Amino acid sequence: MNVNKFLQEEYQDMSFKELTNAPFNAINGVSEDIANRIEAAFKPQTLSKFVNIAEAIITLAEGEETENN
Repeated sequence: MNVNKFLQEEYQDMSFKELTNAPFNAINGVSEDIANRIEAAFKPQTLSKFVNIAEAIITLAEGEETENN
């Protein structure tokens, strides 16, 4: 799978495993300033940690919808 169009050039040769530890600005369109703001707001410094937070919220939201229906 080629995801290079989503990544800054310096991260395009990384394996997927290496990318999990990449900073937010590895993603095209995410500047260093935006990456710093995300890190300050949410505290994770890598893509993997940020995704873990997002997945937890999604999982909890799905359970909440089930409980309320």
